[in-house]
Amino acid sequence: MKKLFILFASLFVLTGCELLDFLEDNEPAEGRELVTVERVVDGDTVIVHLEDGTRERVRLLLIDTPESVKPDTEVQPFGEEASDFAKELMSEGETVELERGNPERDDYDRMLAYIWADGDNVNQLLVEEGYARVGFVYEPNTKYLEELEQAQEEAKEHGENIWSIPGYAESRFHEY
Repeated sequence: MKKLFILFASLFVLTGCELLDFLEDNEPAEGRELVTVERVVDGDTVIVHLEDGTRERVRLLLIDTPESVKPDTEVQPFGEEASDFAKELMSEGETVELERGNPERDDYDRMLAYIWADGDNVNQLLVEEGYARVGFVYEPNTKYLEELEQAQEEAKEHGENIWSIPGYAESRFHEY
């Protein structure tokens, strides 16, 4: 009987520890909030639902991706790929962390933010993979600028995606 009690007690402790780990994993990092992805619009825009149920169109800070859905604009090289990669990182219905910019909105009333999926900065991953360039840099929304610029330099050196077409990213995707 004593061995059975020890076995159950050990099982309870192990399960309890896993439960605590699970609960900790669902707490956003300081300065971030949990949001649910409704859908990815394109490589640098996503629609989310905040915890209070509010629906927000979010523009990812400090990055620019080629157009894939802009009205009256042809799909630009790597626009669909950037959008597809963003969809891989932020699946519909997935809970991600959102870190609001300061100021929180752009001229089109979109929320400005960094998004974190599975602990990774989505804005930075798009730059690292060569689907986005660093762009729209306006103080004081420059918190991760250094990391993004470093990621861009590496993507550029390796000729990743948008950087595989000479002059394309530098033209803000307008010359191709």
